[in-house]
Amino acid sequence: GTLENATLLVESGRILKVGAVAVPEDAEVIDASGKTIIPGLIDVHAHLHFGRSDAHPQQSWQHAVNLAFGVTTVHDPSANNDFVFPIAERIAAGLEIGPRVYSTGSVLYGAKSRNRSRIKDLEDAKLHIKRMKAMGARSIKSYQQPAREQRQWLIKAASEERINVYPEGGGDLQMNLNMLLDGHTGIEHALPQAVLYADVLGLYAASGAGYSPTLLVAYGG
Repeated sequence: GTLENATLLVESGRILKVGAVAVPEDAEVIDASGKTIIPGLIDVHAHLHFGRSDAHPQQSWQHAVNLAFGVTTVHDPSANNDFVFPIAERIAAGLEIGPRVYSTGSVLYGAKSRNRSRIKDLEDAKLHIKRMKAMGARSIKSYQQPAREQRQWLIKAASEERINVYPEGGGDLQMNLNMLLDGHTGIEHALPQAVLYADVLGLYAASGAGYSPTLLVAYGG
């Protein structure tokens, strides 16, 4: 419910008490009468870290706008390593205004391209996970690795390093279902089928995986 006429006591960025609270004499008082205070919003799929000409401003408007609208934490499941991890550190250090930033960094891309992350065995998967963790990733994006075995190697390697694994949904329901069976942390973008019935819903619930359907990439579902 809503607490009417409550006092929120904050010290060193931490909420200490909420409700009928005695205000310390040396406290800075902010009168928020007529307003409602809510917990910070978390955007679990937020691409805020793509710049132009390999440059990024010292203060990006995207970060400032998100914070102004109450988003205090973001997870970016695909970002340039050279941008996102330094920006996350700058925000944490107070050098730039913005929400707390977590990211997978650059995706571990499986399709043929110059940015391809080759995974031919478990040792390759371990190499990729360790290099991303060293750069600051607490999660990785398993992006269209073509073979189920390759995706399983990434999960095993990530589990050993205590790293979350978020795959690209890819608009393939059969692949999505084996992602759930194999233990991915969650699936990014909507499942392509609609309506979903008790078999799929039950499997998804039992897996414990997260679901980020996103509004812009719906894959038809």
